[in-house]
Amino acid sequence: MLDRGLLLIMDYVIVILIQLIASIQDLKTREISDWTWIAGALICVPLGIYLALSLRELFLYIVSMVFGAAFGLAAYWLRAMGGADSKSIMFISASIPPVTLPNMALSIVNMTPISVLINSLIIALIIYVPYNVIQNIRYGKRCEALIRSQGLKKALYLVTLMCVPAYKVFRNPNNYSVAQALGEDGFEPVIRLGLDVEDPRELLGEWLSQGRISIDTPVLTSYHIPLIIPITIGLIIYIVAHINFVTILLASL
Repeated sequence: MLDRGLLLIMDYVIVILIQLIASIQDLKTREISDWTWIAGALICVPLGIYLALSLRELFLYIVSMVFGAAFGLAAYWLRAMGGADSKSIMFISASIPPVTLPNMALSIVNMTPISVLINSLIIALIIYVPYNVIQNIRYGKRCEALIRSQGLKKALYLVTLMCVPAYKVFRNPNNYSVAQALGEDGFEPVIRLGLDVEDPRELLGEWLSQGRISIDTPVLTSYHIPLIIPITIGLIIYIVAHINFVTILLASL
């Protein structure tokens, strides 16, 4: 029993460490080395399988792992997530075995990918919606596409899109997608589903050459949220809650 408990703690610690390393890489370069996930998987996936067998939770572990893999691949294919975010969800799903709870609905919610995704979505909203709003308050009065918006649409753009000076986009092109289009009467907001992988500098360079904007002109963008950070925080919250369930389960064996 003690060995299983220690192995579980080691599993948790290594998964969190890999996620923290990935988060630092994502913040610095917006790119995460595949070797980060490979190194973590080589250690944690065998541990996860062993613990699932030991805790008699193999079925729920397989369901959780399959769901995490399917969700990660679908989210990447639909461009709802970046490749690193999808790999993170798949890595976590295959590394941490969930625990069956007395209520089936709770057991489903307690599945690793579902619980972490719920936590990370809430955290992302808490972190990034205020950040969007602050940036829009700061630059919105000079952002033509936002000024032209009215009513509920403007409220939606305030929380989902971000006005930033063009030079910031040129400085960090991986952080932004252009979320405005040039119409007959000027710039208008555009919300695109999924991540835009086109280089935003090309469109901004075209507008610069036409004299439509200057390097200091605020433009409406979609900020590429580094989801690894909310996912990591959501994972920590999951593990803290999960430990209580595992302790009860270990005590009953």
